[in-house]
Amino acid sequence: DGFYQNRVAPDCRSRMNIPFFLRDESLNEQFLAGAKQRGLLQLKGHKSVGGMRASLYNAMPVDGVRALVGYLNEFAGR
Repeated sequence: DGFYQNRVAPDCRSRMNIPFFLRDESLNEQFLAGAKQRGLLQLKGHKSVGGMRASLYNAMPVDGVRALVGYLNEFAGR
């Protein structure tokens, strides 16, 4: 399918926590390092599940979401 995957059934997805996986999980560390350089922190998923997780709790500004989406598109484009 796509560069990123969400393995959670659509009817069970949270609006606050967005888990996702890179199709090629060997890129995880490179993804996280690039995210950190851009100030996008705490994206590493739970240790028992793996992957990535973006949390959009009450303090997350819309600009932060836009920055993450921009980085996701940039990283996938490489």
